[in-house]
Amino acid sequence: MWILGSIFIIASLLVLYLKYRVVFTGKKCKGKIVDIVNQNACYAVGGVNVKKHAYIVEIKNKEYYTAHGCLFLSLGKRKIGKEIVVFKNEKYGKEVFKCFDFRIEIVAFLVFLSGIFLIYAESR
Repeated sequence: MWILGSIFIIASLLVLYLKYRVVFTGKKCKGKIVDIVNQNACYAVGGVNVKKHAYIVEIKNKEYYTAHGCLFLSLGKRKIGKEIVVFKNEKYGKEVFKCFDFRIEIVAFLVFLSGIFLIYAESR
């Protein structure tokens, strides 16, 4: 359990690193949501690749994809044409992170807590 708890803690910190390397080194830009695209979410559940609905954001006539988009396609289509503020860094590809979106932090916090719980349960 010690090893599994350590893996959970490292994984939660890695997820935060992947986001904040763009947030801290990137620049804040205003972009306009022009469309929604289905992408692989880079993980599988039950052997099936999970798809995500990422927003296509246009910044200075270049298109970028949001790191995480909408859960429900019908609700996401309402945002097409609206402006959002994102962090982007050309060095890390065409993926941008929306400002004031804390879903990654919540998931990382829950994984971190489960790692702490596994380590604590083993030491008792």
